[in-house]
Amino acid sequence: MRRFPLVLLAWLGLASLMNAQRLFERKRPDIIPLDGKMRRTGFYFAPGVTYTLTRFNNEEETFGTEPDTVYNALYDPEGRLGLYLEAGWFLATRDPVILDYWDVGLAYKQLRGGEAGSGTLLVADTLGEWTSDNAFNDQHLTLHVNANKFIQTTDRSFVQLSLGANADWRFGTGREQDGLQVPTRQDFPPELIGQFHVKVGYGFKATERLLVIPAIETPVFSVVPEDDGRFGALPWFSSEYRPLILSVRFLFLRYPKGFACPPAIKHNEFEGGKGKQYKPDSYHP
Repeated sequence: MRRFPLVLLAWLGLASLMNAQRLFERKRPDIIPLDGKMRRTGFYFAPGVTYTLTRFNNEEETFGTEPDTVYNALYDPEGRLGLYLEAGWFLATRDPVILDYWDVGLAYKQLRGGEAGSGTLLVADTLGEWTSDNAFNDQHLTLHVNANKFIQTTDRSFVQLSLGANADWRFGTGREQDGLQVPTRQDFPPELIGQFHVKVGYGFKATERLLVIPAIETPVFSVVPEDDGRFGALPWFSSEYRPLILSVRFLFLRYPKGFACPPAIKHNEFEGGKGKQYKPDSYHP
């Protein structure tokens, strides 16, 4: 857990620095209005895809499973695309100095990947070659919470920085294994996964009531399973994979009740004459 506070401090420091710079710029209109023209809560959903990022270079390994058995192995992991869909509720802060809004939601997350293995096997004085071809397809239900900060670039566009946590429950498991398997070299994520993650997006205000925010997310620290210096990557078979989530969030702002269509009150100056119209005192555009 020692690395997570450093990530948190860096994120807060960057947000504070950007806000300090804004003091010397002209005032921009708030992305989420704070003058009562919009509710502080609302709904969002985000379709997307996942990708399991692997290492860039493979190295041959040598290890033994028994005193007279030695393996030389070269594992080549392969990242694959999966499906992703999230939906949830957001709450805008009253004073967005450090945070603009919180969100909490549920998501369907599919993580897929493959791994090809090859090498030699020395048993006593007998040397042979071996290969393996493996694949995984895990499906999760994810509960997530995020703290989000806007850094405006124009009146209607912004960078979004997010720091959050996710708890994943694996409800579907797919495994394909072909060839020679080395059990002592294989590891898999548990059924329940707990992680901290970061998300960076660049969004814009499509209408007065809709924010569109494309973003990329990745875990930075795992509570379950123990991180062991992986910085959020997860093990499958004999390799490690970093989950990436590319999504487009559609965040819907809502007018307060009675704001969008205030009733008009009519008074006639005299019968058959022209009437005057005015809005009630409770209406503030």
